[in-house]
Amino acid sequence: MGNDRYLNRTRRQLMKAALAEFAAKGFAGARTGAIARKAGVDERMIYYCFETKEGLYREVLRSKLAQEGHIVDSREGDDFATALVKGYESCSSDLQHVRMWLWEALDTGRRKIAAEEERRALFEREKAQIRRAQLSGHLSAAIDEDLLLLVRIGLLVAPAALPQVTRLVTGMDPDDPKFRRRWSKCLRGIAALIAAGGSPPHHRLRKASEHQEHVQ
Repeated sequence: MGNDRYLNRTRRQLMKAALAEFAAKGFAGARTGAIARKAGVDERMIYYCFETKEGLYREVLRSKLAQEGHIVDSREGDDFATALVKGYESCSSDLQHVRMWLWEALDTGRRKIAAEEERRALFEREKAQIRRAQLSGHLSAAIDEDLLLLVRIGLLVAPAALPQVTRLVTGMDPDDPKFRRRWSKCLRGIAALIAAGGSPPHHRLRKASEHQEHVQ
C-alpha cells in the first residue's frame, strides 16, 4: 500500500514537472533529466512509470483531456455564448496546455499525434453539443458543425496563441484582467451573431431603416 502511494505521488510529480517542461520547450526540446530534477525524483522513474518520454507526454495530455471532458459535460444546456466564455476562461487559466498544442503545430516531423483517439472523441462530444443546439433552434444551422467548432477553438486560444499581436492591436497583455473582460464581452457579441445566423440585431436594422427614410 505504501509503495502504491509513493508511485502515485511520483507519477503526479513527474506529470506536473513534465507539463511545465513540454509547455516551455515542446516534446522535442524537453529533456527527461530536466523533468526529473523539477519533480525531485530519479530520472529512471520516468521510464519505470511511463516507459518512454512519449508515454509521459501522452499521459499528460490524457489527464488534461479528462478534465476537458468534465468541462464539456458541465456546459450541457448552456447557450453558445456562455459556453464560449467558459471555454475562454478555462484556456486563459491553463496556458501551459495551450502552449503544448502550439509546440505540436510547429513540429515538422510526422510523429503520430499523441492521444489521438481521446482527442477525436472529445471533439465529437463538442460537435454533438453544437448539433443539439442547432436542432433545438438555439443555434443557427447555417454553419457546418465541424467548421463552427474550429471557429470556436480559434476564438478561445487566439489571444494566448498570439500574445504579441494582442498587444499590438489592443495595447494590452492577454493575461490582463481588463483585456480578459473585454474579450469575454466580444465573445458574447460574436456568439449572438452566430446564434442568429449572422443577422444583425433587430434594433440595428430598425435604425438603419429609419436613417434611410430620413435621407430620402
